[in-house]
Amino acid sequence: MRVSVIIPTYFRKKDLAELFECLLVQTYKPLEVIVVDDTPNDDIRHLCEEYSAKFDESDIKLIYAKNPRERSAAIARNIGAEKACGELFLFLDSDVLLFNDYIEKIIDVFNEKPHSLGVQGYIVNTSMRKDRLNFLRDIFNRIFHTYYRYPKDSCKLFEYPSSLSKVIECEWLSGANSAYKREVFDHFRFDENLKGYSFMEDILFSHTLFKKYPGTLFMTPYAKFIHKLSPKDYEVNIELEKHKQECRKYVLRKLFGSKGILLYHWQNTGLVILNLISNAKRLKSL
Repeated sequence: MRVSVIIPTYFRKKDLAELFECLLVQTYKPLEVIVVDDTPNDDIRHLCEEYSAKFDESDIKLIYAKNPRERSAAIARNIGAEKACGELFLFLDSDVLLFNDYIEKIIDVFNEKPHSLGVQGYIVNTSMRKDRLNFLRDIFNRIFHTYYRYPKDSCKLFEYPSSLSKVIECEWLSGANSAYKREVFDHFRFDENLKGYSFMEDILFSHTLFKKYPGTLFMTPYAKFIHKLSPKDYEVNIELEKHKQECRKYVLRKLFGSKGILLYHWQNTGLVILNLISNAKRLKSL
């Protein structure tokens, strides 16, 4: 299978360079790497020019594309899909590091499960801390259907397994790493109403696909990667939090209609309770 790697990026020049190095040493070489740039300066373009010869030496085509429209990870993903020539489209965030056999192990699942439409690998640099606060947080996340880490081998909507021992079916795929067959994009696109930091665009896309074609999305523990996450991702930004709230509301309404709005408010109730628990824990420790 010919693989087109699609990387939307907004700044993160250093991260992207590290990802390039991972792609150059893959045991299964991609056909092409397509970078779709939302960065307002030319740093990413210059980086691609620097790496062009290295990719040529590995018989991999490196394609740089500036997003000519408004900033949006969803728009950038669609632009990359429109330019891609492979049978598989592998979407990667620019802040991931792949194990050398990552693409090979993704291909294995598509070969072993011919009916599969999408496959994702497994993040290896996260773990569940076993303390009372996290136990309570996990209970409330399950009750209020907010994102939580399931103990093992489960990937339903809003779940991510804390440990993975086998290839499992999923109800959604992460935008940080997800591979889809080309044919998926004959009928599906990332929702371009999600602008800027397109929060949950991956869930909207993949769960919509799951609802139409259940049993076609998978996660494999053998395609391993590290999701670094910039320290800025953890900084409190009121405007960003408001934007993420609006994105979540939009996604839930698109997926579930009026029930999605009820779910949105139910989730918010749970998040308020979780914040109260976290604040109480913090005050007690002072």
